[in-house]
Amino acid sequence: MKVVLNILCLILVVFCMYFPFAYFHKDMDKKEVKISHILVETKEKALDLQKEIKEGKSFEELAEKYSLCPSKENKGDIGYNMRGRLLPEFEKKAFKINKNEISEPLKTKEGWHLIKIYDIKYFSDAENFIKQKN
Repeated sequence: MKVVLNILCLILVVFCMYFPFAYFHKDMDKKEVKISHILVETKEKALDLQKEIKEGKSFEELAEKYSLCPSKENKGDIGYNMRGRLLPEFEKKAFKINKNEISEPLKTKEGWHLIKIYDIKYFSDAENFIKQKN
């Protein structure tokens, strides 16, 4: 009987540890994305840059030349990010586009952005995801 109670307690402890993560974070992506962006003042400028990129100009060179963000020193690179670390509208757009894709111009309180995703890392289990998030 004592063995059965110990097993049930162990199951309960494991459930209590992982249920909150699974329940409260069920719609959070278990991924992080490597993001670069170009920040400009107007939608027209963002559209002009988008056109230049489609014509073959380098996203990185345009970021370095025109972006108003300090990340221009890194050619627009703002590194790997997970949900909860960026402006909500920026994050929503960044997590919807695919690797090597460039977004449509996006308006935030900072200005107009073009976003490019360079890499996507997926975490296969909750434990690794929590470690990376902290």
